[in-house]
Amino acid sequence: MQKRNLLLILAIPWLCINLLGAGQSVKIIQAAREALVTMKSDSKHREAAAKAAAGRFLAGGNLLVAGSIPLFDVEWTNRSGGLMPVAALNDLDSLSGADVLVYGCLAGSENDDASRLAQARAKGALVIAFGTKKQAARLRSAADFFLAAELPASTPLPAQTAACVSLAHLWAFTGDLVAACTRAGRMPTMWQSIKVPGSTEWNSRYRQLRFHEDLQVKPVPAGMLGKQYLEGLIRSLEAVAAETRPVRDAAQIVRGAAAANRTVFHANLGHFEPARLLPENFPIRVVTLPLKSPEAELRTSGAAGDAVFVIWYHEMPMPLLDAAREKGLRSIVVAGQNPFAPLDPKLADVYIDPQWVVGDAIGEVPGYDIKILPPSAVLNGLLFYAVIAEALPSSPS
Repeated sequence: MQKRNLLLILAIPWLCINLLGAGQSVKIIQAAREALVTMKSDSKHREAAAKAAAGRFLAGGNLLVAGSIPLFDVEWTNRSGGLMPVAALNDLDSLSGADVLVYGCLAGSENDDASRLAQARAKGALVIAFGTKKQAARLRSAADFFLAAELPASTPLPAQTAACVSLAHLWAFTGDLVAACTRAGRMPTMWQSIKVPGSTEWNSRYRQLRFHEDLQVKPVPAGMLGKQYLEGLIRSLEAVAAETRPVRDAAQIVRGAAAANRTVFHANLGHFEPARLLPENFPIRVVTLPLKSPEAELRTSGAAGDAVFVIWYHEMPMPLLDAAREKGLRSIVVAGQNPFAPLDPKLADVYIDPQWVVGDAIGEVPGYDIKILPPSAVLNGLLFYAVIAEALPSSPS
């Protein structure tokens, strides 16, 4: 209790500064930061879940992922900074008592989630679910571990923001699972971003393996990697909160398009696609462009008065921006930084720095050759929702 009170005291100046002009975007960033701070300090349940999962994995069980959060499985599979020996679960009947099922729960899907989690446990699988404390009240008994995050009741776009926070919890758990394996003398194989030189050779060498046979790392203390990951996210969110003008400017573009009954086109290069979580009757018309040649679709469907909101990697999407200019659309780009090849933010009408860099990994295992645990999906998703929430007609700004 004393530790939590100290954290709250330390957070008060930061919270007060941001509340002075808090719009909907600031509330989302603030709520996510608060949730991550609590997640970092209350780590025992996550560490216990990671230790249990590592035990089954070390004994030969499979690491499987599913969930009602759209693309929760895609976020955890074939992912830079993530575990190589992870697979999406396509059939609950294929589970065995040796397996681990990691499951992301979307707010509003509790009935279906309860049924699927119960089926998985009936198969004997170790079930680790992620969601909010409100969901945990309904679903905790259906899982072996329910890793819950807490968001303020006033959080804008609560289900969507909670999904991003659950992704953060997923990656903190992943770090703690890796650490548990190292304490048993094994280091799981991990993906390296394809944007990093040498990654093709690294990924080809290890992709068929569960554990490294050619290197050893020192045992990592319980909780260290999960906390390290969360600390990195917290720093990034604080940097976003320190400069809110790009988010407000982006929201103004989206609000203008919506007020004119125009379309906000969205292009996404990430594993997690935040636009998928917006409901069908959402007051802002958001249309997702195809991943292949999105500029062609924009030239066909876009018109003056529309906007394009792009989440990219660490370069400016020039073909898409060229198409936007040709058709008279205003543009917003969220893209990570590359210190070795800086991007030009002036190429878009608004550029938002998501505070992650090329490589997309912020966890460091002492003695391991690459960084692990990607922050991009969490930060990109929160920024997308921050802009959209700020642009809603009900937003005070």
